[in-house]
Amino acid sequence: MEQPAHDLRPFQRTTAKDAPSRAVGVTLVIAIHLLAIYGLASGLAQNLARKTIQEFKAEVIPPKQEVVKPPPPPPPELQKPPPPFVPPPDIQIQTEAAPTNTITVQNKVASLPPPPKQVVAPPVTAPALEEGGAGKCETSYYPAVAIRLNQEGRTTVQVHIGADGSVQSVNVLNSSGHDSLDQATVRCIQNTWRYKPAMQNNQPVPSTRTIEMVWRLQ
Repeated sequence: MEQPAHDLRPFQRTTAKDAPSRAVGVTLVIAIHLLAIYGLASGLAQNLARKTIQEFKAEVIPPKQEVVKPPPPPPPELQKPPPPFVPPPDIQIQTEAAPTNTITVQNKVASLPPPPKQVVAPPVTAPALEEGGAGKCETSYYPAVAIRLNQEGRTTVQVHIGADGSVQSVNVLNSSGHDSLDQATVRCIQNTWRYKPAMQNNQPVPSTRTIEMVWRLQ
């Protein structure tokens, strides 16, 4: 069987007459495709540019301004209510008159005892230093340290004398300024001095004397 004529068209060769028309068609098809591609490309580019601008504008966000709220007003001062007034009770106190006592004063002259008689003590005779005691201090008790340092002075002492005339104790009242001279004064009086005791009613009694010892280098 023979193949139908319409099935053989695709396999038919183009002739020289059909070549120009075919070229024009291909050219039109290519131009249409190029226009379509250009339109799509230009549209996409504009859309991309708009989208980019929109996105860029969307990213710029102005900073938010914080609204500073004013501080709340201070609470009103509440005045304390005054304390309730309580009227004092009306109390009446009746005072009784104090009884008047009559005082009778009797003047009586009291007999006073006679004043005591003043007893006058008999005079006391002062103790007397025995001879030879005072001169021994400067010659025998002058401290060697005081002689070497050329020390001089006056020592005032209080001498307590017993009833037998012996020296009981010696107290320094005023120092000479040198301890060696003061100690020498005490030692000399205690060791070498002896008194005739003080007398009262012809009886020996204890007594005291104030002595000033002069220390002077010859």
